Amino acid sequence: MAYLRALAFVLTLAGAFIFLVPLQALARRRGWPIQHAVQTRFCRVVCAVIGVKVDARGALPSPAPRFVVANHVSWTDIIALASLYPFVFLAKSEVARWPVLGLLARLQGTVFVKRGARQDVSRVNDALADVLRAGGDLVVFAEGTSSDGAAVLPFRSAHFAPLEAMAARGEAPTLAPAAISYSDGANKIDVGWYGDMSFLPHLWSLMKRGRTQCHIVFGEEIETSDKDRKTLAAETHARVQKLLASHGRNRESPQTSCFETVATQPPQHEDCLLS
Repeated sequence: MAYLRALAFVLTLAGAFIFLVPLQALARRRGWPIQHAVQTRFCRVVCAVIGVKVDARGALPSPAPRFVVANHVSWTDIIALASLYPFVFLAKSEVARWPVLGLLARLQGTVFVKRGARQDVSRVNDALADVLRAGGDLVVFAEGTSSDGAAVLPFRSAHFAPLEAMAARGEAPTLAPAAISYSDGANKIDVGWYGDMSFLPHLWSLMKRGRTQCHIVFGEEIETSDKDRKTLAAETHARVQKLLASHGRNRESPQTSCFETVATQPPQHEDCLLS
């Protein structure tokens, strides 16, 4: 099965380069709504090909735009989230040059930031604010890195700067926490790509495993008025931890059903413009 997944993965990428990349580039340049369908459907196909089943609980709080803050376990977080909604992501600039991930990132209109480049912070914050003002839903992995998912690392307050600035002007978007975890259907598993791991061996291991479930829990809106970035970071971190703990208890309970499967039937999404 792993070899069939690998073949399907190669064919999917080849088809994307030939057909979807030119279409998405044109759609984004001209503002065609089809850009959202291209993103979500392509990510759903990739999830299916590599053996990741996306299950979601809850829904994004209203109104749009939403500033979604989540913990970060693996690169698959991105395609799992993007299979549900046409999100815009924040990522380090190196991602744009990575195989596979770079393609996915560009298709989704990712905002890239240079690590350690303080002079780039203002540009990035302005770009994120522009996405939100245009009605786009933005995802930020506030830990700043991926991990094995055993615990939620501290959230970096710098990631909340655009939110703080917009709130001060009375135009803050909805702050929505989201918790991400993985299981084999019964037990929590580690699918993280972190440290010195090479991507291709990691991808091959994921394909061989198969039947991986990515659980995404959307929480209720967090109030942002009269709060600075450090307070917002601390409150959001606590909420994400609570969502993860709650999901863990529910999964262990035989009386609680699994998440609603949304990989093939995504929830309704309000109009969302990618910048």
